[in-house]
Amino acid sequence: MPSTRTALLMFLVILASCSMPGIGVEGDEGSMAITVDGGPMMTLLPPIDMTPVTFSITGAGPEGRSFSQSTASSSVTVSGLVFGTWTVTVAAKNGGNTVIGQGTGSAVVHTGGQTSLAITVKPLPGNGTLALGVTWVTADVPTPSINAQLLPATGPSIPLAFVMSTGSATCLKSGIAAGYYTLSLKLLDNGVLVMGAVEVVRIVTGQTTSGSFDFTLVNKGTGDITVTITPVMSDPIPVTMTGQLATLASGASMTVTAAVPASVGNVTYVLYLNGESKAAGTSASPNFTLGSALHAGFYRLDVTAITADGMRAGAVTHRFTVQ
Repeated sequence: MPSTRTALLMFLVILASCSMPGIGVEGDEGSMAITVDGGPMMTLLPPIDMTPVTFSITGAGPEGRSFSQSTASSSVTVSGLVFGTWTVTVAAKNGGNTVIGQGTGSAVVHTGGQTSLAITVKPLPGNGTLALGVTWVTADVPTPSINAQLLPATGPSIPLAFVMSTGSATCLKSGIAAGYYTLSLKLLDNGVLVMGAVEVVRIVTGQTTSGSFDFTLVNKGTGDITVTITPVMSDPIPVTMTGQLATLASGASMTVTAAVPASVGNVTYVLYLNGESKAAGTSASPNFTLGSALHAGFYRLDVTAITADGMRAGAVTHRFTVQ
C-alpha cells in the first residue's frame, strides 16, 4: 500500500546588518533566512498525517534574547538578531497542528558577517506499536502457524508473536523504536510454507501502525480473494451541548448536557469554566450544573470528550454572561 516518508532538510542562513526595533543595538544585529525541502514516498503507515504543513521556529540567543515564528511557506527570514551564539529549534507540524518532527542547531551571528547553519528535521524519537491481522480459509490450512519478524536496517530482528484463532491470527507488538522496518510474514501448514508476504513498515512515536493480510489463496488450491480496506483516520469527535443559556441572573444556575454520536462508543467528558477543570463524567450523556455560585461577569464553558485509547477527541464551547 502506498505511504509517505518525509525527510525535511532545513537550511538557515544568518545574514548580518539587519535591524529590528527593541532587539540589540545598531550595528550588532543579524537575520536568519530559513528554507524547507520535502522527501520521497514509502509504504505501511500509522493513521497520522506525516506531511509538514507549518513550521514553528524558535531561537535562543545571548543575554536571554529569543524569537519565535511560524511559517507555512518554504522560507522565512528572522531579522534583528543580536550578535552572538544562537540555538535554533524547528518543529514541523501537520495539518492537524500536531508536531511530527524536530531539529536543533547552533550558530554564531557576526556583525557585518555571514554565517550558515544546516538543521535536519527528523521524526520525533520514541516508541510506537504494530498491529497485524492474518486470515485464511480454515479448510485449506488445517494446522496453521505463523512465522513473522521485523527486520531493522541494523541490529537483531524483532520476533512477532501471534494469537491464533480459527481461520485468523492477530499480533499486537508495542515498544518498537520509531523508524522503518522490513516485515517478513509467513503462513505455514504443519510447518510447511503455504503463503507469505513482505512489507515495509513505518513506526511513528505514539502511533499504531496496522496491517491486514488475507491469505485466501494458498498453495493448496486456487480461488478468489476479496480485499476490504477500512480507513481509520481518527477523525475528530463531534460533541454537542444542550441546555445552555446565553445569560444567567446572579444566583441562578443552568444544567448542560454533553453528547457524542453513539457510534463513537465510550468517552470521558471534562467540563472547563474559563479554562479551569470543574467536572468530569463518563456516562453516555452527562449533565453538568453550574452558575449558582458564579459572580457577575463573562464566562466561557468548554466540554471535551476523548476516547479511552486517546485516538479520537473533540470539544464544544459556549459563552454566557452572569448579570
